[in-house]
Amino acid sequence: AKKMDEENDAYLSLLQDREWRLSNFYSIRNKDAKLVLFKKNSAQKDFEEHMHTRNIILKSRQLGFTTLEAVTMLDDALFNENYMGLLIAQDMDVARDIFKNKVELAWNNFPLKEHYPVDANSARQLTFDFGDGTSSTFVIDSSGRAGTFSRVHITEFGAVAKKFPEKAKEILEGTIPAVPITGRVDVESTAQGSEGLFYDM
Repeated sequence: AKKMDEENDAYLSLLQDREWRLSNFYSIRNKDAKLVLFKKNSAQKDFEEHMHTRNIILKSRQLGFTTLEAVTMLDDALFNENYMGLLIAQDMDVARDIFKNKVELAWNNFPLKEHYPVDANSARQLTFDFGDGTSSTFVIDSSGRAGTFSRVHITEFGAVAKKFPEKAKEILEGTIPAVPITGRVDVESTAQGSEGLFYDM
């Protein structure tokens, strides 16, 4: 019994370690379409080591920043009560793709899934009930929503600003200010030329 208690304590200690969780709990598809455990690459590690509460990511292709954001925001929702995460994609097709192939895939393969009552009835949204009157939500959408967010990630903001200027304005004036200074905002995009809202940032 003592050994079991010690093993349980050790496991509970590991559960408190975000880096351990990220390396052991979340599955992604690699470039060969194989299901593998998520492991941060050097670019992702460098970003997380130097990030602030407000970040602009000028990215090149295939560095996995959208995957990093999807996995870490899911972890935030699963291990923090009263958390509200929002990932904004450039359009609805991309939002559906990110939800299905990154977030839903990681959630469906999450080893502690049976311990989380979840409301997955809304499209591109997971709400986790902690059983004590609190919950956390992670939403993938193509625009900002009313409300206060713990964390917001905007992917391909340069493309959003170019194709949907009103949506970009809504994000800048409505969504980003809804994140408290203690929360986190990541604005990520490829360059999209030498003009526009992302270039100005």
